[in-house]
Amino acid sequence: MKSKPPAFNAVIFDIDNVLIDTRHSYLEAIRRTVEIYLTTGSIPFFLPGRRAGSLLLSERDVNQFKLLGGFNDDWDCCHGLLIYLTTLPVKERTMDHLKKVMNISAFCNRITQRPVRTSGIAAILGRPQTVKIEKIARIFQEIYLGKNLFKLVERKNPVYWTKRGLINREKLIFRKATLEKLKSLGVRLGIATGRPRFEATYALKHFGILDFFDAITTIDEVKRAEQEMKQSLRKPHPFSLIETAKMLGHGKRVLYVGDLPDDILAAHQSKPIVNIRSVAFPDFTSHPEETLKELKKLKPDFVLRKASDLPKLVMKGA
Repeated sequence: MKSKPPAFNAVIFDIDNVLIDTRHSYLEAIRRTVEIYLTTGSIPFFLPGRRAGSLLLSERDVNQFKLLGGFNDDWDCCHGLLIYLTTLPVKERTMDHLKKVMNISAFCNRITQRPVRTSGIAAILGRPQTVKIEKIARIFQEIYLGKNLFKLVERKNPVYWTKRGLINREKLIFRKATLEKLKSLGVRLGIATGRPRFEATYALKHFGILDFFDAITTIDEVKRAEQEMKQSLRKPHPFSLIETAKMLGHGKRVLYVGDLPDDILAAHQSKPIVNIRSVAFPDFTSHPEETLKELKKLKPDFVLRKASDLPKLVMKGA
């Protein structure tokens, strides 16, 4: 007697907080990038008055901003946060004073149209000349990669961060046994991520799971296509999902597992070209229930609460 074929024969994953727990790497790098940026300008912002050991932004602040949509790229998230912070009316340049006047929850609640993106934040608040994406990217990469890896990748010495990279804090979410189970069912696996190719493959190799994946689309491929097509193709645009699905093979019944509104929107918007069903997986965001509430507004096809339950979803489709 033949075994029943799976309801889905391909799964595409986001990496951050889906395959790999990045709450103490990428999320922390956003918080530290904003802090360093504010305190290292030609006229430093808010330099005195910082409490020892504290950061201006909480994990929840960053999570709420990401839920606005269009901030799948962490450089863009830093950019949007810095536009907000540097346009606040302040009476003194201290971190404590800035902490008192900022209210990210209230700001996010004002915004009803989503995804908002950096362009939307700038349309509401203006675009300060003091906020430069090139500096944001430099600080972020130094923090995330750390001294030695940054020198290897960028062929430059770090300026803002000379400690160990936060990349070393990451942990695996989908264990090898779960991925092996999916492969044993005949399921092809892919990735659609906002990471650069180097960072994606570095992490997948580090955890010994790179060989499980049949197709990978990263921000490197997205940027090349953006230059050719003269438009933004980053999530929630479905470009990276569609490209990965094409590499996995035509006629595949595809699931896409993501943790943010951008992921669910990208899956929905792929359907005229490739029928990809969305799986909301919020439990490794910094505030899972708050995230799940936002994700449910977008009507994901499925909600996954445990990584180990994915093979069952793939088999039954429910």
